[in-house]
Amino acid sequence: MFRYAEVLVDIANRRLDQSYHYLIPEHLTLKIGMRVLVFLQNRKVQGLVVNVTDDLPDDLGMVNLKSILEIVDENSLVPPDLIELAHWLAQTTICSVAQSLHTVWPLLKGTVEEWISLKAAISDTDVQTLQWLDLDAFRAITVLNRARSKAIQHKTFLKRANISEATLDKLLQQGWAKRETRFISKGEGALKRGSVNEGTSGEAPLSQAEVVVDRDLYSGRTYQLTGEQTTAVRGVLAALEEGSPLTILLHGVTGSGKTAVYRELITQILAQGGDAILLVPEISLTSQVARYFETQFGDQVIVLHSGLRSKERMKAWAGILNGQKRIVIGARSAVFAPLLNLRLIILDEEHDGAYKQDENPKYHARDVARKRMEQLKGVVLLGSATPSLEAYAAAQSGKIRLLTMTQRIGESVLPPVEVVDMREELMQGNRSMFSLLLQQKLRERLERGEQTMLFLNRRGYSTFVVCRECGYVVNCPNCDIALTYHTQGQAMRCHYCNHKEPPPLTCPDCGSRYIRFFGQGTQRVEEELQGLFPNASILRLDFDTTRSGEAHHTILESFRRQEASILVGTQMMAKGLDFPNVTLVGVIAADQMLNMPDFRARERTFQLLTQVAGRAGRSIKPGEVVIQTYSPSDGALVRAAHHDFQGFFWEEIRYRKERKYPPYTHIIRVLLLHEKEDRVIKGANDLGVCLQQGMHDPKFGNTELDILGPAPAVLSRLKNQWRWQISVKGIRLDLLRSFMHQGVQQFFKSPASSGIILNIEVDPL
Repeated sequence: MFRYAEVLVDIANRRLDQSYHYLIPEHLTLKIGMRVLVFLQNRKVQGLVVNVTDDLPDDLGMVNLKSILEIVDENSLVPPDLIELAHWLAQTTICSVAQSLHTVWPLLKGTVEEWISLKAAISDTDVQTLQWLDLDAFRAITVLNRARSKAIQHKTFLKRANISEATLDKLLQQGWAKRETRFISKGEGALKRGSVNEGTSGEAPLSQAEVVVDRDLYSGRTYQLTGEQTTAVRGVLAALEEGSPLTILLHGVTGSGKTAVYRELITQILAQGGDAILLVPEISLTSQVARYFETQFGDQVIVLHSGLRSKERMKAWAGILNGQKRIVIGARSAVFAPLLNLRLIILDEEHDGAYKQDENPKYHARDVARKRMEQLKGVVLLGSATPSLEAYAAAQSGKIRLLTMTQRIGESVLPPVEVVDMREELMQGNRSMFSLLLQQKLRERLERGEQTMLFLNRRGYSTFVVCRECGYVVNCPNCDIALTYHTQGQAMRCHYCNHKEPPPLTCPDCGSRYIRFFGQGTQRVEEELQGLFPNASILRLDFDTTRSGEAHHTILESFRRQEASILVGTQMMAKGLDFPNVTLVGVIAADQMLNMPDFRARERTFQLLTQVAGRAGRSIKPGEVVIQTYSPSDGALVRAAHHDFQGFFWEEIRYRKERKYPPYTHIIRVLLLHEKEDRVIKGANDLGVCLQQGMHDPKFGNTELDILGPAPAVLSRLKNQWRWQISVKGIRLDLLRSFMHQGVQQFFKSPASSGIILNIEVDPL
């Protein structure tokens, strides 16, 4: 009896985005989750076996099926739950299954190559006679004989041996050589050869001198939980005992000790034989958090994030798959870690936008975590001092559970916040970027030997360069964005494509000499601070100063050792940092965040200000916060100044409901990209027509769907690609996805889709 395999082909092409049936040769033993090589449209491709059956679907009838060619890897099987997860991811993010599979199981990444291997012995008589009869053939066999494993990749072999395809055919026909297909995965061999006991993240093991004891953070199992922390731990453990999938929101103010709760939960879960994933929003935070957990859990901790090299990632996965690694710490991609007994996934700072993937498939780590725990009957714990409105609204409606921690641990209290109206500063003649109040408090901290953190969510020296005669702004030639001036290197730089050029001495448009720098960035804050306080030691923490791998850790450790009095930085210093000697936090320009063209601007402003303010007074020394703004009466600023999350939530949620914004509706945005503007406009209009036609489908005719666009994107050109967008808004997400999927499938049947790149995002941030 014939046996058949259902295979998902590894091609990110929507026209071929489906599974195909193949015959299983008698000499092959296939299992679900194996990688195989198959023919598809006369070329060899990799595929994943998703089903093995004795019967074909009725619609295939007596189709002449092709056979499986060979098994790529018998040992690395994709677990069935992750295959199911990949299908779910493709459906919910409206991308190809192949893209989802690569995201869920990165071991699939690689290439199919043809190799030539030597079959004859160089000492054979008929081979030796080739020295006089066919020198090209003899040279080719000699080259193969010298190669490692006596095999060379096809193209490399032809070049190295300097022979033609005709000579190669002769070698194959005579049986002196053999052609074979191989799948070469990225980081190949790490799963088989790499040791998984050499550390946890590709970094050197910590020396005792590097382990920083900061209050109770590194005190092992000797810490004492507060009453609120104990209640939170019991609440999550009780949910785990129920044995059904649950999501819990842990709303704890800054400094309330959420990390200690995570540590205790993971301790309990490991004792019960389970595994856990802890996600943090930024790659830069993973090392800091990992050091915290390694002091207690040692080699059971592994760090995963997209910044790892292929071999490092392969080695990490090997440790997970063989059960040696039981705690995974990492950024959003770590949510896919194939832990053998996964019981708990924690998202720290769950409100952070970094949990949303900005490349296809555009998943949100929170949604993936909930799906995985739905499969495995575990718990998702969302932790934040400023939860996203979506998560808190779900908790208020009873869709998820809510745990709260309202007090800081120890003797520290939430710092008082003063809002400074910068309009009044101007009226008093103060044209500095620092208010008189902030200057006074900075001076007091320097005199007392205490530390200050100053926040400005914009790097560089000046945000744009403009001609005061004609208004010309120096823009990036590749992107629709103004260049930012950096004093380091005396260059203007695009923060999207990294284009650099020297600042002009005269206006390129009108020739005027009145070309000036406007706006302010972290570099300028640092420079002006140095002018105000020449003897102060200042550090800067932003993307420009942390480009090298260890720079982020080096700067923070230097500040922790009090080698600097002031730390200037962007939002990367707003998360998860705990410095006992910091007693003052200053926000230079709150309006930069508040006036972004986004309905979430007020929410993000409130979250960021609250998180930054939370860095002050985290020890026995009391802290203070100064927020500088030109909009002192704005609700988001007023609520943040009073640490009033509840008041902000109810105010903002009413606004969202009135305007029909998420979480009361859902939005799917399609971004179309092409190097030629006319092509992307034509594609956007054709997609718009396909979607309009879908409105006549009875399935969607009675639903509330709004098609917005087509229109140019906010950044109409980026990295030499023109960008247009179409958004569809609706209440029911399942119908919205189905509607968009149908429209996109129809679009790809039209000639206008040729060469167009689609980026589809559900509920874009």
